[in-house]
Amino acid sequence: MVTMFSRLSKKIPELQRLCPLCRYGNSNELGLCSVCFNDLPRCPPVNLRLHMVQPPKGIRLVLAALWYMAEVRYWMLEFKFRGRSAEAKAMATLIAAQALQLYRQQQLKLPHYLMPVPMTNIAWAARGYNQAQLLAEALSQALGIPVLHGAQRIKQTKKAHKLSAKGRKEVLDESFVCIGKLPRGTRIALIDDVLTTGATLGAIASILPRAGIIVDAWTLAYTPPPMLNETRN
Repeated sequence: MVTMFSRLSKKIPELQRLCPLCRYGNSNELGLCSVCFNDLPRCPPVNLRLHMVQPPKGIRLVLAALWYMAEVRYWMLEFKFRGRSAEAKAMATLIAAQALQLYRQQQLKLPHYLMPVPMTNIAWAARGYNQAQLLAEALSQALGIPVLHGAQRIKQTKKAHKLSAKGRKEVLDESFVCIGKLPRGTRIALIDDVLTTGATLGAIASILPRAGIIVDAWTLAYTPPPMLNETRN
């Protein structure tokens, strides 16, 4: 895994020299210092859809590079809310390494396109960037897969992460619209930062053409349900 990460990171220039997690050690070609890299809570290269209580409909495969634990939560806060958009490069390299390993293991073809989960214009203006788009662009650079903006968000749900799975699905169902047409046989990977219930991913998958379109989902981190958390511990 480290070797794959190192190889991919060479395709992504200008990774920050100071480790973004501890802010003490010097980052190397991995994008993090060696101590923080080795301590990251990694997800196994498996299809997480098989382990979700209510997996999102219309999505064939779900992967995440990390478990959403304290150190990953801190890194994500820096990335999303404190202007450290450059963290996308190291994060994308982790996702890319996980994707290559899982697709090779499952003997699957990589997607034709990477589709970032969209934000509303108001939300984008408030933050200054879409974190999912930054991840998709960095993944595109690492893997040579083009980015496709095939969905638009027309309604921003407030504090949806605090809702129940049912409530989250209800508020998201009318939040997205499809842009353009996709030919039959197109393979797409939806790109997002954190996977919780999968409701957002399922809402986007529901607006895409169902005939002949294969939709997977790639995220940096996964918040496991309690039952899976107990198994992992």
